[in-house]
Amino acid sequence: MPTLTIVPPMPGAERRFKPFVDFVHAAGWETEFVRLDWTGAQPVFGSTALFPQVEAQTAGKVVMGFSLGALYAHLGARRARHLILGSISPFFLEDDDEPQRWMISYRAGNADIPADVLVGALEDEQMHRRATAVRDFYRQTTYAVVPDAEHELWHPNYLQAIKSALHRIGG
Repeated sequence: MPTLTIVPPMPGAERRFKPFVDFVHAAGWETEFVRLDWTGAQPVFGSTALFPQVEAQTAGKVVMGFSLGALYAHLGARRARHLILGSISPFFLEDDDEPQRWMISYRAGNADIPADVLVGALEDEQMHRRATAVRDFYRQTTYAVVPDAEHELWHPNYLQAIKSALHRIGG
């Protein structure tokens, strides 16, 4: 069975993501979580300590992140085989309307990795702007605006979009 490597958005995600893990298993995939050394309040704007941790655990793998997990995957999983980035958080240098942000460009990712970029149709304009920019950054990308979905991984349409990506990527 192929394995989906999940980059957690916050400490404790493994427990909160249990229904998602069950869903991925039902789709015929195993799961593993990237283990991060969380220090202090999250997210730690200004610190890039998580990105090398993500890179070390994701080389050659199919990697998925949602929200902040998508940001960590985008900037950290620079040697992944494929990325699934769901509702990537708009906390990059270019997001000047976001007071809390890293002073790192979204262009610091690896544009050569094939990527699926997803965003909920009902998310705010800033989320759509960042998802579109990240979509355009990757050279091989599939982009989906998930119908009727807000910023919620558990939405049935979001789950279906991820299932479609997993099916297309295969093992």
